[in-house]
Amino acid sequence: MDEKTKNRLGVEENKPTDWFEKLYSEANEDGEGIPWANMAPHPVFKSWIRKNPNTHKGKTALVIGCGMGDDAIELESQGFKVTAFDVSNSAIELCKTRFPNAKVEFIQSDLLKGIPDWNRKFDFVLEIYTIQALPPKYEKTLIKHISDFVADKGKLLVITETQQDKRAFENGPPWLLNQEYIKSFESCGLKQIFHLSSTEAEMGEATHLTLFQRQA
Repeated sequence: MDEKTKNRLGVEENKPTDWFEKLYSEANEDGEGIPWANMAPHPVFKSWIRKNPNTHKGKTALVIGCGMGDDAIELESQGFKVTAFDVSNSAIELCKTRFPNAKVEFIQSDLLKGIPDWNRKFDFVLEIYTIQALPPKYEKTLIKHISDFVADKGKLLVITETQQDKRAFENGPPWLLNQEYIKSFESCGLKQIFHLSSTEAEMGEATHLTLFQRQA
């Protein structure tokens, strides 16, 4: 993300989610103005899930920070009963407009505040780039709230970009993760069961795909 875009976003460390609504309220159905909008499922996620087909009918899935909604639609196509949320109400409205016939439940909610009603509710949870879109001081809170969504024996798929440098507010957005995020999720009761790393990264040194599972 270039400096011009960063300045336009105007992220405040103590109001870390306000910038999302401003961004999406100025966007259209084509995703213009959204720096991370693929207007398609994230390619790393899409490649992984199509190489790992399974029987998902009746299984519940949650998409964190769903943005324009494409990843949620991909999960629905795989047979999941999908809930997808974003802190931006405008993002949710764009999802509903883009996919009027989808069965996905698109909801406005705030990950940073936590959603106790969804505690251990979902068989599959998808997190792509959400943690790195918020200032570093919230990392532990975000990881705890994400972990809380995973049901017993449920799985969490995390896709993120990583760096060796220390995470610092002045270095973002985005605030790319360090590899320690894996231990942080494991400290919340999840176990890493698969990991894939590629040096083909848009912003960082590597792109990580990590699959965790809650041990019953």
